Amino acid sequence: MPAALPFLRFVSRKWASALGLLIAGAGPALAQAPVPAETRCLMLPLEPARRARQSALVVEAQVLDARSFWDAGHRHLFTRHRLRVFSLLKGPVADTTGLTVLTEGGRLGLDQQILTNTLQLTPGQQGIFFLMPAPWPGLPVGSAAFTPVGSEQGFIQFNPAEGTASEPFRIYKALDAGFYQEIAQLTGQARQVLQANPALAQAAAPAQRGTTAPTIAGFAPTSLTAGTGAVLTITGDGFGSTRGSGFVEFRNADDGGATRVKARDDDYLSWTNNQIQVRVPSTASGGSPVSSGHPAGSGPVRVTTSDQLNVESSSVLTIVYALTNVESTDGKFLQRPNHIALNATGGITFRFGPNFTATPAAAWQRALATWRCQTGMNWEVGPASATNTIADDGQNVVAFDQGAELPARVLGRTTSYYKGCYAPNGEVIFWVKEIDMQFDDGSPFQFGPLPATTSQVDFESVAVHELGHAQQLNHLNLPRAIMHYALALGQTTRSLNPLSDVAGGRQVLRVRSFRNLGCSGPALLPSPLTGLTGQYTAGTGATLNWTTRDECFLSRFVVERSLSGDTTAWTPLATIAPRPPASQYQYVDAQPLTGLHYYRLRLQRPDGSLDNAAPVVISSESASVSIFPNPVTDSRLRLQYPASADGTVIFWVYDMLGRRIMATALSVSAGLNVLTLNLPATQSGLYVLRWQDAQGRTGSQKFTQL
Repeated sequence: MPAALPFLRFVSRKWASALGLLIAGAGPALAQAPVPAETRCLMLPLEPARRARQSALVVEAQVLDARSFWDAGHRHLFTRHRLRVFSLLKGPVADTTGLTVLTEGGRLGLDQQILTNTLQLTPGQQGIFFLMPAPWPGLPVGSAAFTPVGSEQGFIQFNPAEGTASEPFRIYKALDAGFYQEIAQLTGQARQVLQANPALAQAAAPAQRGTTAPTIAGFAPTSLTAGTGAVLTITGDGFGSTRGSGFVEFRNADDGGATRVKARDDDYLSWTNNQIQVRVPSTASGGSPVSSGHPAGSGPVRVTTSDQLNVESSSVLTIVYALTNVESTDGKFLQRPNHIALNATGGITFRFGPNFTATPAAAWQRALATWRCQTGMNWEVGPASATNTIADDGQNVVAFDQGAELPARVLGRTTSYYKGCYAPNGEVIFWVKEIDMQFDDGSPFQFGPLPATTSQVDFESVAVHELGHAQQLNHLNLPRAIMHYALALGQTTRSLNPLSDVAGGRQVLRVRSFRNLGCSGPALLPSPLTGLTGQYTAGTGATLNWTTRDECFLSRFVVERSLSGDTTAWTPLATIAPRPPASQYQYVDAQPLTGLHYYRLRLQRPDGSLDNAAPVVISSESASVSIFPNPVTDSRLRLQYPASADGTVIFWVYDMLGRRIMATALSVSAGLNVLTLNLPATQSGLYVLRWQDAQGRTGSQKFTQL
């Protein structure tokens, strides 16, 4: 590291060789040498002297709260934090409990924005803040505040329990007088204590602890994924009969394991004196003041008991991939967000800004093709954008910044915009509504196709990594995986790791994004599909039509039909060979079953796996509202409903005495919909279903309840 970093401290990496051996045993795709961490994703080290010089205010403080708000144009979310100031290291401060700091991104209602390489603060965190006036235009009146210099690199985070601190690229092993003196030498101002820091004082006091230290005998499995609900079972002794204030920690994937992250309270399934079962988090404990919001990474696992005795495992847990999780505004639940189709071809269209010229565009498109042809992600590049603006505007823009729009020493970042909705079962579904990417126009990028030199950052390697974030994958500390947290200067890594990057990307798509989840919008079509329709014609039968683009990652198509009017069982009808590079396809079921049925198109991949496009419903009956089966044999009333436009339909159910027994509103899409109404407990008899759509059209139909 450069000599300009005077108080650089290194964390112990005694487990690094063990991790390397474990990875080598996993197969040739993971058997790679460790990568020197000269960059963190898309950050270069910010020199302490430069950071201190650019700061108008440097304080030791604790985060009191976090409240998000929209800017004046309703295009960017920011989060406002109040700080409790303990000491002053540069500049004046008048309010020790109301100093306001802003960070980019946030959560407000069912809207969220998450930016990579950007600081996220959680109430309870404390440390040293290097602050400058917030530079963003369009902030509401009264929002004038500070923001950390260099975003993530403007905050040295304390771990009060251990008396240590950390930031990207640096670890501080002691919060002693020397620590504060080194900062004071850079700021040119002696530390002024304004009030005591009770957390540090408590950590320095002798603790009343138990006498029996815990031990870890082992854990299983030794290789897991993060953010998928995967459960780790830790065995040993002395954990305590109940969890109490105990916790499990994993190495932090965002910094290569230099710090630790805690499992969330909801992740613990069981805790006994000899065994702990805990889910591996991709977003660490929001209630933890230490390294919250980061994914669990590979490395040893540490258990801390309720009386604060701890033990770290001698063996290493390998995190193969980590999926992005979205946290609710109240922090009560996490969910894996899904993608939806945002264009007319069943996918997502990116647009290059005017300053994103042909050479970087070619490298970025090669990176896009890498994901598309190995995971089936339905991405495309469309007509150029008229602007380089990065904002919540319905456009997926890829552009360079103009001047100092990005924080200091940040080479680029990806912004994911999320929206939530309530599914009919009451579950909140979060989906990706937009993705923007912005890169630093002054960085030493090598745009290829030649590899980067030792003084360059390989742009295609960076683009592949950032598209992994866009596909909703989190960081790993797994050397040579594309989603590894670090990329060295001169390193050229443009190929996906099949055991981590490909497997994680496939999981995101197959489990959520290729499915209709009850709200949000139409499911993605698996690439290379660009369209899929179905219709019934008397005398011809049921016809499926589909189109493709730039065919890759495809062995054959499989057409199936449901056995009844649902999707619980399927009958294969035909297999069709692809005709690359792109083509139009048709399959006719000349002898369809009567009534309403689903047809499913499946894409078989080279490894034999199958991706399903969302089923198409086709009915041999007239396009009218029809209840099936009728009579109704259980508490579910199912009907086909042809809608002339997207909207909401209100349904009422009446008994034969004219008494209304239920009312509900359901969302429909233009075309034939299959809907399910959950009936209240009713007696056998005759009932009437009435409906009214958003255009005022009404109707009714009788049904019998058995």
